[in-house]
Amino acid sequence: MRIFNKIVAWIYALTSLIVAFFFLLSSIGIISRQQVHLYVEKMNWNAIGIIGTFLIVLGLLWLLFVVNYFRKSRSICFDNPGGEVKVALSAIEDFIVKRVLAQIKAVRRITTRTSATAKGLKVVNRVVLWSDNEIPTTCATIQDLIKKYLQDIIGVERISVIKVIVAGISTHIGEEEPKEEEPIIYE
Repeated sequence: MRIFNKIVAWIYALTSLIVAFFFLLSSIGIISRQQVHLYVEKMNWNAIGIIGTFLIVLGLLWLLFVVNYFRKSRSICFDNPGGEVKVALSAIEDFIVKRVLAQIKAVRRITTRTSATAKGLKVVNRVVLWSDNEIPTTCATIQDLIKKYLQDIIGVERISVIKVIVAGISTHIGEEEPKEEEPIIYE
């Protein structure tokens, strides 16, 4: 990733320098308008289009990599007597998924997204539930489990919202039955 970032930065820096140098020369009169018209007429517009498209695609890929990097490196911080502690939001998301699937048999699948806001930690969960369970009760159980986990285990005091979005309801017919495992109990 670092090498890719450096290559993209060099390509954009060189392209910007060439364009800026060209504009500077034409603005101070070293290159006349007639010469600019000759350059423009001699340009291969197909090659310019291909280069422009390449630069746009390269820039979009770079932007996606940077956004993904910042998403993965998001964390919450708090102070302990021994010093500062950072907990990655991706670690919280992974652990929430594992805990909910292990403790609540009514959940078939869950994905979690967390974000740190000024009001506190925001947790949005998309779940697929098994059809033989009560949706309001199951959603309340999920919210309570996540809240207890965040407050007791992680030490997050400010939780702005814990949303549960039921993305689907699945029947057991022709599908994998829920696993019978020992639930993990918080104390």
